[in-house]
Amino acid sequence: MNGLNNRSVIEKPLESLNRLIAAFINTAKPFPLDGKHTEARLKDKKVGFEVFIVTKGRVDIWREVDNRLVETAFAPTILGLQGSVYRSQYYHLQFPAGSEVRTLPLQTAIEIIEQQSLWRDVFYYQGYLNDRQLHHESMLINSSTYETVCLFLKELAHYTDSERAKLSVADYILQRSNLARSGVMKVLADLRFGGYIEIHHGKLIKILNNFPKNY
Repeated sequence: MNGLNNRSVIEKPLESLNRLIAAFINTAKPFPLDGKHTEARLKDKKVGFEVFIVTKGRVDIWREVDNRLVETAFAPTILGLQGSVYRSQYYHLQFPAGSEVRTLPLQTAIEIIEQQSLWRDVFYYQGYLNDRQLHHESMLINSSTYETVCLFLKELAHYTDSERAKLSVADYILQRSNLARSGVMKVLADLRFGGYIEIHHGKLIKILNNFPKNY
């Protein structure tokens, strides 16, 4: 279980991201959100590919084939610059209440990027997104239930207090993995009993100590 307690943090390239948002924001239109969760797709049947700019809150990315939550991205973030037909067919976005989102057509975004010579920023930001995808996949490949739970706990610990207060620890892990509920609950109970994590009403308060190598 090498690197369980000391995995590298993937830094969001905020300078590049903020330049892209500043270039797009005046052209982008507000995306209407209704209800507790609003769903959207990267390719609209009427307008084609769209770029989504999240300036407040978060967006959850769901894979439809197995109804798995594969990524949660917090503001500021941009999705849709790849214009991928595959992703538009197999993934959908979900915005919780309180988020602020704007959209613009992908072709318009490409024209702005070209006009303002922002391709370097696009490459930096897409590299970050690729690293995030690899990070998630590596958490699930050849990992035991214990290892996977610990890695998701460390990921959840990086959320703000207000965001963690909205999320059930067990649901957070189960929605992002194919683990059995019974196995997840046992590992959480053992880590809590051993004094490694603090959980209150099913919400992660903090990680108290490094997780043991052997379970």
